[in-house]
Amino acid sequence: MSKVSVMGHFACKPDKEMETRRMLVRMVDAAREEPGVEIYSYHEGEDGRFWFFALMRDPESMASHGTSDAMRQAMAPFADLIAEPPEMNVLSPIAAIGLEREDGRRSTRST
Repeated sequence: MSKVSVMGHFACKPDKEMETRRMLVRMVDAAREEPGVEIYSYHEGEDGRFWFFALMRDPESMASHGTSDAMRQAMAPFADLIAEPPEMNVLSPIAAIGLEREDGRRSTRST
């Protein structure tokens, strides 16, 4: 099975940055309990946008993401905090440094 990556970004409403950061920390904590989540991270850009990167073990892990009670609770305030719909892209990884390849070995350079 192929791994699935997700990349995206969004802007939060004015004066909601701290509340958004707290929510994102709760979402990462909830994702720790989801099977198949290998990487789940949020980042803040210089322009105040929040960026997201996740790596899932397989399409089934991606499909079940967000269905746990913990994740639903963590995500509950999301719609009230964002200024616009998030832009999310589901992708298939090709090569990376530091990630395991499909054969289970660690990728050290792109091919």
